[in-house]
Amino acid sequence: MAQQRIDNKLSQLNTIARLIYTAKFLRYLFFFYSFLSFVFWFLNCFEVEWLYHFNWLFQFPYEIISIFYNPEGITVDLSLAFIGIIALILGFLYDFILNIFYNRVIILQEEEEKRVERQKQLRQMKKRKKIQNVQPEAGMPVIGAPNAFSESKLIFLILPHVKKIKRKKDDLELTFQEVEIWKQRVNKKLIENTNYSKPMQKGYYRKNLFLAYKDFNYVDDFVYYITPTLDSIILEFKKYGILTSFCYVLSAINNMNALEKELDCMDTVLSLNFENEFVVTNRFKITYDNKSIQKYKMDLKGEYNLSKNLTISNRQPLYTLYDKDKPQE
Repeated sequence: MAQQRIDNKLSQLNTIARLIYTAKFLRYLFFFYSFLSFVFWFLNCFEVEWLYHFNWLFQFPYEIISIFYNPEGITVDLSLAFIGIIALILGFLYDFILNIFYNRVIILQEEEEKRVERQKQLRQMKKRKKIQNVQPEAGMPVIGAPNAFSESKLIFLILPHVKKIKRKKDDLELTFQEVEIWKQRVNKKLIENTNYSKPMQKGYYRKNLFLAYKDFNYVDDFVYYITPTLDSIILEFKKYGILTSFCYVLSAINNMNALEKELDCMDTVLSLNFENEFVVTNRFKITYDNKSIQKYKMDLKGEYNLSKNLTISNRQPLYTLYDKDKPQE
């Protein structure tokens, strides 16, 4: 029932947005009427005779103007010019007000879409918890049970990219300082929106946010929920005129003493700028291949030199992680 109400509200917002967008074309009537007023005023200055056949076009606004302006005794009658100016102002004012309503409706649409996505996530989380709380039959593998790689930790490193959505051709690009400010805001939102996953450690490595989880078995749930989380952040910053994309990489370590070294390698992977795809290291692949239940598959992306020292070659394979139940684009 609640879902139906949300769907109905989204449908209403979509209808309102279409109506407002259609109504914006009426501004051209004001602009055209303003143009006619100036043309007829110009011709009227030369006393063109046939012009009086079109008096009905300006009769009503002329009567209103005559309340405030009396052309008697004046060499040039400016009534039509005033009508043209007023029509031009009304056209711009009409367009400005409709833009405010249209942008507001778009923001409401995005908020409703995020609400729908959050409800979907909550339903999926409840469903997964029910599945995991079911007592397994004899011989069935227990999800999250101790095994050979239960000590492995899951590491996630992410880099946001931000740029201004250009509304006009002459819009200026973001300055370096503005880019850094927006990145900080995106990272702050990332931290807020990933608190549900309860990482054992989180922080920044070279200004890039990392999350560490004590149990590698959490990987399937993490990948499943991080995608809509990032999508919701992209939508949220879009309403501020900021286009957001992400580079992220997943890896695994056996103990936290190796965290800094692994983050250094993952930071090099981020510099390759693979946007909006799950890139994973060879360590991740080896660990994930040992899982008894695997929701995701990996394809070789290629071998890359991950050494920061240009004189040393450290070629390592990288892989792309994807849901095996979904067709690849």
